[in-house]
Amino acid sequence: MSYQAIARKYRPETFAQVVGQAHVTSTLRAALRKGKLHHAYLFSGPRGCGKTTVARLLAKAINCAGPVDGDPCGQCDTCKAIARGSDLDVLEIDAASNTGVDNIRELRDMAQYSTAGGSNRVFIIDEVHMLSKGAFNALLKILEEPPARVYFFFATTEANKIPRTILSRCQRFDFRLLGRDELAGRLREVAAAEGVSIDETGLRLLVSLAEGSMRDGLSLLDQVIAGSEGTIDEKAVADAFGLVASGLFLELNECILAKDAARALRLVEDLAAAGQSLDGFARGVVTNFRNLLLLRVDPALGAMVDLPPDRVEILRRHADGFSEQDLLALIDVASRHFERIHRSTQPRIMLEAAVVEYCRFESRVLLADLARRLADAGGAGAGGGAVGNGAGGGRPAVSAAGPRPGGADHTARPATARPAAAAERPTYAGGVGTGARAAGPASAGPDLTSADLAVPGWTRYIDALMKRHPRLGSCLMMGLPELDEAGACLRVVFAPDKKFMVDSIADGTGTLAEMAAAQWGRPLRVMLEYGQRGQQVEVAEEIRQEVAPTHREELRKACAGDPALGDLVDLLGGQPLPESERQRWDPPAR
Repeated sequence: MSYQAIARKYRPETFAQVVGQAHVTSTLRAALRKGKLHHAYLFSGPRGCGKTTVARLLAKAINCAGPVDGDPCGQCDTCKAIARGSDLDVLEIDAASNTGVDNIRELRDMAQYSTAGGSNRVFIIDEVHMLSKGAFNALLKILEEPPARVYFFFATTEANKIPRTILSRCQRFDFRLLGRDELAGRLREVAAAEGVSIDETGLRLLVSLAEGSMRDGLSLLDQVIAGSEGTIDEKAVADAFGLVASGLFLELNECILAKDAARALRLVEDLAAAGQSLDGFARGVVTNFRNLLLLRVDPALGAMVDLPPDRVEILRRHADGFSEQDLLALIDVASRHFERIHRSTQPRIMLEAAVVEYCRFESRVLLADLARRLADAGGAGAGGGAVGNGAGGGRPAVSAAGPRPGGADHTARPATARPAAAAERPTYAGGVGTGARAAGPASAGPDLTSADLAVPGWTRYIDALMKRHPRLGSCLMMGLPELDEAGACLRVVFAPDKKFMVDSIADGTGTLAEMAAAQWGRPLRVMLEYGQRGQQVEVAEEIRQEVAPTHREELRKACAGDPALGDLVDLLGGQPLPESERQRWDPPAR
C-alpha cells in the first residue's frame, strides 16, 4: 500500500478526537442525541482547524448504523465507505472547481432522488465562498426547503464573501486556531504513534511554524520525520525548513548593546555564505525585538516567548539593556526594514544597512523623565531646581534623541549661555483693544488676552465651553465679546465671512446663555452679531492659542516660563511628541 500522509492517517474518527473545537463538537453531539439536527450548517474559520473533518464526522454520525452517544461507530460499512470517500449518499464538492450555476443545478437534481443505501443524503461543499453569484441563487430555494433526509454542510475560510441570503438559511459555527498547548499535545501524540522521539525544543519550533493550524503542524511533522534521523530537535527542524537559528538573534542583540556594527555585518556575511534566507532573518529580527519588549515589560511574560528556557533567560538579561520606548521604536524600524528587504532585489545590502542602523540606534529619552532625573540629582544650582519643578503635570510631552554621534560635546554648555534663544520666545501679555501682544498693565497678568481685558473671564468661558461643548466653543472663539451690563446681554461680534460658523451655533444660544450665567454669576442673554469689530483676527488668534494651543505652542509657552526647560529643549533638539506617543508616555495623573 502506498504511503499515507500523517495529516490523513491521523484524522479524527470521533468528535472527542477533534482538538480545540469543543464549542462546535459538543453542540453538534447534543443536537444528534436530541434529534434536532439542522438541515444546513456553515463551518467557517482559518485553514487546517478541522472544518471539513467535522463535516465528515457529522455525515458519518447521521448515517451510522450504530452511533454511540452522538459519535459514529467507525466500524459499520457506511462509516468505512464515508471514510474512503466511496459512499454514494455523501457527496463532497470542491466549490473552487465547481463554481458555476450548472454544477449547482446538477446537485439540486441529485437531491431529489432517494438515497442509495444510507438513511440520509449529505452534500459537503468545501470553500463555498468560491461559488458564483448565479450558483448561490440556484442554491437558495433547495437550501430553504430541502427534500426530506437531505443535509448541506458548507465549509469556508472567508464567510464574509457568502451572501446574507445563504447565511440566513444556515446554522453557523466559527472554528478557531489552536493554542500552543493543544497543538503541542497532539503533535507529541502523533510522534509517539509513529515511533519518533521529539524533544521540547523541536516541538516548540514546530508549534510556532504551524501558527495554530493542526493540518499545517501535522504536515510539518511529516516532513521533518521524512528528512531526519533520530531525535527531532530544534536543529533538525531548522535544517529541514532552512530556518535561522535563534542563537543568531541573541548575537545580534549583543552587537546592538555593544554598538558593534562591524560584528553585526560579519553576522550578515555568515548568513549569506551559509545560503540562509535573509528575508527570514529580517522577519525574525522583528520577533526578537517583540520578545525583548515582553520581557522588558514583565519578566514573567517569558511563557509567551517561543524559545527554550535557557535562551529566554539570556533574552531577559538583554532586555535589561533596552528601555520600553527603545524597543517600541526598534520594532517599528525593523518592521519597515523587513518590508523593504522582502521587496528588494538586493536584500543583502538592505539587511546590512538595517543592522548598522540597529547598532547606531540612539536611545530615546523623554524630556520629562530627564528633567525629573536632574531634579532628583539636585541639578546644577538654581537651574536644576527650575527644571524639576516644571517637569510635572501640564508640561507638554517632548521627546529627545540621545547624544549625537560624531557631534560636539554639548554636556558642558551652561544654562545661561542662550540669551538670544530666550529673547526669541514670545511674551503672552495682552494689549488693550489692539489685538497685539504688547505689554499690558501689571495687574492684567501674563495669561490674559485683549478680549479678557474688555470682558474679564472670556477666556475661561471659552475654555469651559471647549470642555463641555467643543463645537460651540470652537466656533464662538472666532468672535469678539462685548458685555452690555445695563441690558444684561453678552454680544459676540463676528466678521461677515464667519456666517457659516454663526449659523452652525445659532441653535445653541440657550446653552451659551446657561454657561455664561455660570461664568459671570448673573443671567445673561447671548446675541450673535456681525460687525467691523469681528475682523480683529489677531485677538481671536490670541484666544485660540490660549484655549486650544497646538503641541508646539504649548512647548514654546512652557519654555518661555521656564528658562532651564528651554535650555534642555535646545540642547537635546526636543520636539513635541505625536498624539499617539503623548498618550503612551504621558505620566499618570497624581
